[in-house]
Order: sequence, then structure tokens, then C-alpha cells
Amino acid sequence: MICAIDTNILLDVLGSDSSFSESSIRLLEEKSSSGQLMICPLVYSELLVFFLRVSDLGIAEKKLDEFLKDFDINVMEFTKEDLILSAKGWKTYSGSKQVRCPRCGLPNSFTCKKCKSAILWRNHIMTDFLIGAHAQNHADYLLTRDRGYYKRYFNVKISP
Repeated sequence: MICAIDTNILLDVLGSDSSFSESSIRLLEEKSSSGQLMICPLVYSELLVFFLRVSDLGIAEKKLDEFLKDFDINVMEFTKEDLILSAKGWKTYSGSKQVRCPRCGLPNSFTCKKCKSAILWRNHIMTDFLIGAHAQNHADYLLTRDRGYYKRYFNVKISP
């Protein structure tokens, strides 16, 4: 069983959000005991930013690699199919006229109090679609806190 991991889970483990730290560590240990853990290159890059805040590049990269090794997490490269799937998802997402909750996926609408024009914003960026496409194409599960979003745009089981 292969489990892809979203950046937010690993940042929890690194201590950026203490309210989720213990549960994220528990989930990683649970998924590790039942199969392989992996991330895509974008998650690696997003995590590297965390380490660069306190170290120069050489040390930051070494610390990140040690962290991934401690949890036995592999980096799996993108395929052309990942890029195509993410572009399709982005097209659907960016064409939507509704604002969806990033957690549960419920559509919401907002209008300007003065002119009554629809207010739209994007909760996600292209990297989120690359992470989702990569997980769909290479993993059995995706470990993330953005459950509603990934369920809506990708055919991947969301863990836990």
C-alpha cells in the first residue's frame, strides 16, 4: 500500500501547527507500518522552505533529507500523466464561479455589499493540483487535511 503525503501533514510533524502535531505523527506511523510513504517533488520543495528559515541551503537540504529518512518517506518524480491530470483539474477549478470550502467542499457564494457583484477567490494554486494528480496516479491513499478539495478534483482515497 502506497500513501502519498501532503505538505500540511509533514509541517504538522515539524511543529508548525501544534494542534495537529500528535495526530499527524500518529497517522504517519500508522501508514508507514502498512506500506510505503511518498511525496512528490513539490512537497519536497515546500518542506525545504521550512528548513531554509533556520539554515542555509546545504544544511537545510541535509536536515530535510534526514527528516524524510527518519520516516522512510521517498520522493517520487512527476510523470507526464501527472502534469496532464493536474492541468485538467486546474481548468475545472479555475472555471468555477463558486467558492468552495477547502475542508468540506461545500459551495458558497458571496456578493459585494455595494454593487452586488459576485466575489470569487481561489483557495488553491497549481501546486495543489500537481500534488493531487501525483497522488491519484501513484498512491492508494493521500494523507492530507484538505479532504474536501482533493475529493472533489481527484480520484484518490483520502486518509485517515
